[in-house]
Amino acid sequence: MAGRSLLNRDIERAHRAAKLEANPNSLSPMVTRGGNQNWQIHPGWVQRLKWAGLLPFARLVEATRSEVIGERVGTPIKRLQQDHSLLTSLVDRWRPETHTFHFRWGEMAPTLQDVSFLLGLPLAGQPIGPLAEPVRWDEEMSARFEGTRAGQTEFLCEDHGPKCDWLLNFEVSQFTPPMSEAQITRSLEAYILWLLGKVMFTENHQTTISRRFIPIALEIAEAQTADDIIQRSWGSAVLAATYRGLCNACTLVSPKSGLLGCPLFLQLWSWERFPIGRPDIDAERPFGANELDDPDHIDMPTFGILWTRRERRFARDQVRNCYPAFTEQFDVLDDRAVIWQPYMAAAVHARYPGGISNLCYRDCAYWMTQSKIIFDVSVEIMAQQRIMRQFGSRQLVDPPPPIAPLPAYVHKYNRKGTSHSSTWWLQRVGSYVAEWDGATTHVWPNDEQFDPQEFDAYLQRYTAATRVRLIQPTDPAEAPPASMHDMYPIQSTAGSRQHAGQLTADLQDEVARYTRQVSSAPLLQRDQHVSWLRRLEDKLRGIYSAITCSRSSDVVQHHLLPPRPSTQQQRRPHLTPTVTPRPPPPGRAGGSSWQQHTPSVDDYQYQQHGSRPRLTPTATPRPPPPDQAGGSSWQQQHHTPSFDDLQYYQQQAAFDQWQQQQAPFMGGAGYTQGYTQHTASNPSWGASDQDPEHMEYYSTQQNYVGMQTPPPEPTQETQYDPESGSWIPARITRAPDRFGWTPRATPPPRNPRRRP
Repeated sequence: MAGRSLLNRDIERAHRAAKLEANPNSLSPMVTRGGNQNWQIHPGWVQRLKWAGLLPFARLVEATRSEVIGERVGTPIKRLQQDHSLLTSLVDRWRPETHTFHFRWGEMAPTLQDVSFLLGLPLAGQPIGPLAEPVRWDEEMSARFEGTRAGQTEFLCEDHGPKCDWLLNFEVSQFTPPMSEAQITRSLEAYILWLLGKVMFTENHQTTISRRFIPIALEIAEAQTADDIIQRSWGSAVLAATYRGLCNACTLVSPKSGLLGCPLFLQLWSWERFPIGRPDIDAERPFGANELDDPDHIDMPTFGILWTRRERRFARDQVRNCYPAFTEQFDVLDDRAVIWQPYMAAAVHARYPGGISNLCYRDCAYWMTQSKIIFDVSVEIMAQQRIMRQFGSRQLVDPPPPIAPLPAYVHKYNRKGTSHSSTWWLQRVGSYVAEWDGATTHVWPNDEQFDPQEFDAYLQRYTAATRVRLIQPTDPAEAPPASMHDMYPIQSTAGSRQHAGQLTADLQDEVARYTRQVSSAPLLQRDQHVSWLRRLEDKLRGIYSAITCSRSSDVVQHHLLPPRPSTQQQRRPHLTPTVTPRPPPPGRAGGSSWQQHTPSVDDYQYQQHGSRPRLTPTATPRPPPPDQAGGSSWQQQHHTPSFDDLQYYQQQAAFDQWQQQQAPFMGGAGYTQGYTQHTASNPSWGASDQDPEHMEYYSTQQNYVGMQTPPPEPTQETQYDPESGSWIPARITRAPDRFGWTPRATPPPRNPRRRP
């Protein structure tokens, strides 16, 4: 790894990016451990959630009904599905050495500013860590929830914590209204456990919630005033958990590896900035002023609520659940397609004319802090000095290192395989917990404006020090500014080449097998063709469903969006372009040995004006066996030649005899002269065969014909009969129709030889 000063050798050996570079198809998308459904928010919870600073975040995942969209009033909101392919593509670009994503256009990372605007979580308050483990929590919890709701199941738990399925007993929809105060309190406790364990701080335990969250949930649920709830820095904890999840996930290569932390936050951050995997939410339509309105300006919209509350539609040609396609799109994405500062005042006013939550701005003094962020025993460091362009500030060519770097052994702290108490952990991370008290005084300076020239110099040094896969873009020099309507890169990209290649390989094999069957077996019946084409249609439909949206309701209408740059022109009709064909082989029509064919007017126009557009080929039926109707032996027994048949074969025999006489000099200058003499001495030939245009055609082709080789000797199809003194004509006399010549509509049957 010489010359890559930003990458650590030990981390690089185990990093997913190294595995992908060696074999792009070696890894699969990661998975997330979130919940399978959203909860409804009871009006009795609102005040306590507001006191705790969790209400704006709870609105993001609320099981509510959408805004008025056309005439569909109160349409249930579909749960926000986490895009594993998109999240994994980001994981592959995360570097624990710098705590930033390494893209071809520079470094980027989610920050506390993104947490404030997207999630509306408070930054001020106590760090959440280390969490205490309650004693005899199972007995106390079972006693508290006993008899809360009629028909509830028996208390279920494991050593890690209560079961998720058991918590669903206390969802609001499970109660018969009106709910009592005790029922509201217990259901709120269950909801906070779900919110913390399945949305904000996900873990690998899929079926249980960590028991360490029980004291916090109990405190909030039973609070009577705001002073009963400790003010916590939820925003810094969510960012720390997300950073720790990225640092662990970027070195996991086994199938079904999990991305922990807050995947919801990471996906919203990507949608706000990149046109990859982004749905259309009609962002230009303002958010309803009557949706969320609070006199305290707390329970109001955040930037993330549009993505979860609005109906989401995806581009028709956008690949979903396609990890290789998103990887390629990030590789070719241009910095002009990146929205570097999505939270400008103009964007806030356009999307939320009624205002946004106060929590989006209240703690802005923490955005540039140099203090460490903490969640439980995880301690993480931020690198705002490396991503100053996200704040609109000056990016130094050589970003300074942190004043107090985080030791590697502290960054490795985790709960795995340990049973240490919270007191033991506090001794290890206590200094970082106390450091948060001065978070607003130790900040990175950002008072200088962004300089594009200096940023270009930073890029030159950055690209030489890390792993950057550059692909030459093909977009024009002048590109439109990034827009929230962009759902795909404006540069040309291979898209799903790797993904669709494997899907179409099987289809290609199927077509090849069918082609061999048609070419070697007897002529197939109509039903057999239809059956195979239906199977082909089913396979094409399966491929389409695999690489595109499977539901038409998820597809955005094209008239609502600007055309995709790579498909701005209308689709061409399915016609083969008129390209001049290569010279055919000598043995085929148009080759050197083919010159014995009598030309027609169409032949002359073909040579003078180039190739014609190819028409749809018509399948030529196979000749029947000799003993069936139409075969050679059947014709000898059943067919009586007519006068036209005899005249045709007499003309053909005379021409074949002349060919044999001209064989010594066939292909030279005497070929055209001999042809002229022969046609003049045979008035029985058709008028079109003696047309002057034909003679001009052969005059123009004299030099070309003289360079060709003589025609081959007579084959078994054209033989000389010494008894009759004539040549037996070939059975197949029509010219190939692939070059545009019209064959005889009904070729006459073969005339049997007549001996004297």
